[in-house]
Amino acid sequence: MLSTMQEIFILLENEKQVPLYRLNRWGKPARGALAKLKTLGWVEKISNNKETFYKITNKGENYLDDTLSVLKTKKDWDGKWRLVMFDIPESERSTRDKLRRNLNNLGMGILQASVWITPRDVKAKIDKISEKLKIKTGQIKYFEVSGSNHLTDQIVSKAWNIPEVDLELERFVKNAQWILKKMGRGNGDQYNAKKLIYEYALIIKKGPILPLNFVEKSELRKRAHEIYQELRHYAIS
Repeated sequence: MLSTMQEIFILLENEKQVPLYRLNRWGKPARGALAKLKTLGWVEKISNNKETFYKITNKGENYLDDTLSVLKTKKDWDGKWRLVMFDIPESERSTRDKLRRNLNNLGMGILQASVWITPRDVKAKIDKISEKLKIKTGQIKYFEVSGSNHLTDQIVSKAWNIPEVDLELERFVKNAQWILKKMGRGNGDQYNAKKLIYEYALIIKKGPILPLNFVEKSELRKRAHEIYQELRHYAIS
């Protein structure tokens, strides 16, 4: 389930600009959620003589695009694992924490304290993150290593909490199936679909984000992906 802040964020993304009186339907939690969204730079407050609005920013749009990018899986995998290793001193703890949040948002898993891993080619994204955070040369390294079925199983079980991801996927499938039965009447379908897709992306980020030929080996992941495809129909309509 999404938090109040996440639901409001998706509504703002869906409608781009929303008057405050409509956001107040979430009650008191809306105030704290909007304050945090503003602090993150994902929304901005616009006021005129008559009304107050909240609007999603380019930074907010970019964050959502990055989050949803984990759903753009390829059919096949080149068999390579991508490792990010970093050594950032305690004096730059803020930079280190921001880097970890960025790596987590890419869906990378943790092999050990400062070694993160993914089967996706994220070199361009890592370069962009390093530039944005002004990480010094030598403080972060990027490697590609060839994998094997045995190595893949070991990496997946070590770097990600698969039982937890499976439990969340089971809940997602059950909830989404129930909501999909009510769709097609045009009453908030697009917003509800986008909320579910965002929730699905957040769950997928907690796993290894393997290509579809791996996803299809699991009935649970296959069904979750099929539901995602159904939701896209409503999200883009």
